[in-house]
Amino acid sequence: MKPVQPAARPTVREARLREEFADQYHGIDPGEWFNAAGLAEQLIAKLLQDGVPDDELPRRVLDPRHFEFRGGEMSASRSGSGQHT
Repeated sequence: MKPVQPAARPTVREARLREEFADQYHGIDPGEWFNAAGLAEQLIAKLLQDGVPDDELPRRVLDPRHFEFRGGEMSASRSGSGQHT
């Protein structure tokens, strides 16, 4: 997968795979920043290709225990919490 170019303050949500989970995500380079929405779409497509039924897809494809996140707009409902959705 192609990494996102570094930015001081990214305006899109980005995700990077934590090194300790690299063996679970073949083709994703740990430590490289990717567009989070694009990466999630690719992972969903892979799950569907592997035969996982729609109703068994994870609610959140980019598990925050496996990925770090940065950038993106904060939602109005959580803007006071300092967290991204």
